[in-house]
Order: sequence, then C-alpha cells, then structure tokens
Amino acid sequence: MHFDEFDEFTRKLCVETQKTILAAYRNPELVVETKSDDTPVTFADRETEREIREAIQVLYPEHGIKGEEFDDVNPNAEMTWVIDPIDGTKSFAAGSPLFGTMIALLQHGEPIYGCINYPAIGDRISGDGKSAYVRGSPVSATIGRPLEKAVLLCTDQAYIGKVKGSNNFDQLSRQTYFTRTWGDCFGYYLVACGKADIMLDPEMNPWDLMALIPIIRGSGAKISDWEGRDPAKGNSIVAANADLHADVIRILND
Repeated sequence: MHFDEFDEFTRKLCVETQKTILAAYRNPELVVETKSDDTPVTFADRETEREIREAIQVLYPEHGIKGEEFDDVNPNAEMTWVIDPIDGTKSFAAGSPLFGTMIALLQHGEPIYGCINYPAIGDRISGDGKSAYVRGSPVSATIGRPLEKAVLLCTDQAYIGKVKGSNNFDQLSRQTYFTRTWGDCFGYYLVACGKADIMLDPEMNPWDLMALIPIIRGSGAKISDWEGRDPAKGNSIVAANADLHADVIRILND
C-alpha cells in the first residue's frame, strides 16, 4: 500500500463527510451536548465518525480503528486508523471556520500517513512523513526564519497557563514577531504551508495529534511533544520549522 492509495481513499471520504459537517455548520438548530469529560459533541461529530468507520471497515476490514466518539475496533491490528471527526468542535459550534476532520494511519503504532480536511475553508492537507501536499501540490515549512521574525500560534493561551504554567510560553511569545490563536488543527496547516513558524498545544489525545505527525514531518518542519520527545508517545505537540524547534523546546522547558 502506498501514499496515493491512502490519499485517494481519504480524499473521497472527506468529500462525502463534509456534506454532513457543512449541513450542521452555522445551523441555528445545531445542538451541542457535553460529554462526561466536559468536552462538547454534536450530531455532526458522531455521524462523521460513523461514516468514516463504515468506509474503513468495507475497504480495510482487517485494520484497527480508534476514534474520539466510539469504541476501538481491532485494537491489536498492525494497521490502525485514528479519527477525529471534527477537531475544534468548540470552533465549529461557534461558527469559526478553523476546524477540520483528521484521519491518520498507523503501522505498529507509528503514524505513516495523515490528512486534515477543512470543510468550511475548502482545503485539505496530507502527508506521509516525506512530503506534504495541499490539494495535490507540495508544500513546505519556512526555512531560516529567526525567532524574532517568527509567527507563533496556539489554540488557547489561558489553557496553556492552566496546564503548563504561563511563564515559559509568555517568554517565548515575547521573543517572536507576533502571537495569534489561529489554533486547533488549522494552526498546523499554516506551519506546514510556511505561513506560520510555530504551533503548539499543551494537552492532546491521540486522535488530536496522530495525523499531524506525517504532515508536519513531510513539510520539512519538526514535531515533538512539549519536552522534545516522540510525539506519537506523548500527549502534547510542539511543531516548528527545523531551525527554530530546538530553541522553542528549550524556552518552553527552561
């Protein structure tokens, strides 16, 4: 199996599932529920994941599936799909366009392919750790941009303070050109496309981060957890261009 096979499969999936998402997007009748972990969920989250799972089970019945909304399938399989049907449900429910559908494929626990579809923006990015593409055209992260010229992104500055403390992040922010909360999965798209230089999240689940790893690496940027370790084994993400990543990790952990 090759990148083209996975990419065509997920492209078709995203074309179909975004119909469900866009029908609910900015719909005044959208109902937002609260799950037991105090995170939001909508009908669109559950229905989108159900559609993706059904397609995987038809084409790849021997593969495992791990998703945000339903129980694991074939947890000991060599190949496992990891699904976040709507990354950024809070943004989605609020009418912000910066949410996306994230799909990753893991082999023996290592992410080998990832894609993110942005239904409200009409864009899609994918990668295999060697290259990254937006709608079939290669993209790459910035090279050689110094920290004082860097664009720093996050999803929620207050949440960083709650989870990691604010001092180190504030120090990093002061050393960059500017900081914005163009977050959720869209921030990583901007890093991979060379429009931003650093994107980070202090606490994540597997379905939040697995698709990011092949995409960010494929763009030439570096990705790790908050402490600079293997992101696939962690629960946080720091993505930055290759020249800045080590400095970012140092500042965040000094």
